[in-house]
Amino acid sequence: MRRELFTVSGTLTFELVTGSGDVEVLSSGRDELFVELRGGPEEDYTVELNGSDLVVRPPTKRSGKRRFASTDIKLFVPSRASGEIRVASGDVVIGTELHELTVATASGDIRVDASIARDFSVKTASGDIKTREIGGHVFVATASGDVTVEDVGGDLTFNSASGDLRVGTIAGMVEVKGVSADVSIDAVAGHTVRARTLSGDVRLGIPPGRTVDLDMQTLSGEVVNRLSKSGGDPGPNTPLALSVKTVSGNLKLDSV
Repeated sequence: MRRELFTVSGTLTFELVTGSGDVEVLSSGRDELFVELRGGPEEDYTVELNGSDLVVRPPTKRSGKRRFASTDIKLFVPSRASGEIRVASGDVVIGTELHELTVATASGDIRVDASIARDFSVKTASGDIKTREIGGHVFVATASGDVTVEDVGGDLTFNSASGDLRVGTIAGMVEVKGVSADVSIDAVAGHTVRARTLSGDVRLGIPPGRTVDLDMQTLSGEVVNRLSKSGGDPGPNTPLALSVKTVSGNLKLDSV
């Protein structure tokens, strides 16, 4: 195992790249930074800290068995760090609060076990994504994989060929484009939801007293409206603009 230790001044920004291997980001609990590399050509990796910018990346050329060897990266960071992670094949686990995060993978699951203060962006070909609270905007583009987000403080954009979306509470706009995807949002606090799917159901939890301006276009689908007609908090004055276009899919509206 290779281990590097740095002292960080200022807010850390990191870039982690590995061809094959798992990535884990944890808290260092102080103003120090630890990088651990395990397996494969770990000694050939570039590990550099310039000011408050960390770069960890594999060698540009590898030969023999080392070319296909897997290298895991474990990073221990100070608080409020922001980062970008690129993995060809491997899982990503975030175990500490971050300011912002961007992840790109070809194959592998992504799990965020702590909140992200600002934006969270993911592009992946295959793999499930599960996160805690996101304070800013969320962008997810996936070919195959389910996505679960606890709460979103900003807007949410979800592009998927195959995979379901589950969200707790969202404060901003929702934009969904999918071939086959079920969408479930427990509580919609924003003012706009747009969903374009070939097949898949959309279920939305609507706070009591909100007006819904619905535009539903479907060949074979129905609207199930379980919204309460009176009582409760009147909610925001701005109506919820809800636009759903699907070939085969249902829309379910529930009171929350």
